[in-house]
Amino acid sequence: MISINLLPVREWKKREAVRKQVSIFFLSFILLLAGLFAVGFAIQGKVSAQRKELKRLEARKAQLAYVDRKITQAKRKSKEIEAKFQAIEKLQQGRTRTVRVLDEIVTCLPIDRLWLKGLELKAGKLKLSGIALDNHTVALFMRRLDASPLTKKVRLVNTRRQKIQGHELMQFDLMVDLAS
Repeated sequence: MISINLLPVREWKKREAVRKQVSIFFLSFILLLAGLFAVGFAIQGKVSAQRKELKRLEARKAQLAYVDRKITQAKRKSKEIEAKFQAIEKLQQGRTRTVRVLDEIVTCLPIDRLWLKGLELKAGKLKLSGIALDNHTVALFMRRLDASPLTKKVRLVNTRRQKIQGHELMQFDLMVDLAS
């Protein structure tokens, strides 16, 4: 005997397959959304952590900015002090140079034959004026000055005879270029 199944099994199987596919689709969609939310929360947490780190670093930068300003001020003061020391050193050198020049002039003077009346030191040039017994004494003084290590060049500006207390003496003016 032949049995005929009148129940719509094929339709049920088709419906069941469609229902499974729809439920798998919705389940997959829900899992995808859950995964996206999880990734979103993870990224949000990282962004939040990075923002906190940025705030902490900005606060640290503000603290260090104070230190940086102090360092800059200290460097500026150090430069000012160094400039003052250099100025003092330059003044000290100028002071000792004047003493050395005067000492050299006194060393070169022919004693009891030549007298200085004026001495002017400006910018590496020395102007001397004085009185000597004769031209030979002035020449001797010039040779001694010229041989000195402190002078570069000695020039006679002028000489003239002058009577002082009944004696005929030579009045002279010299220009001396000093060595650096």
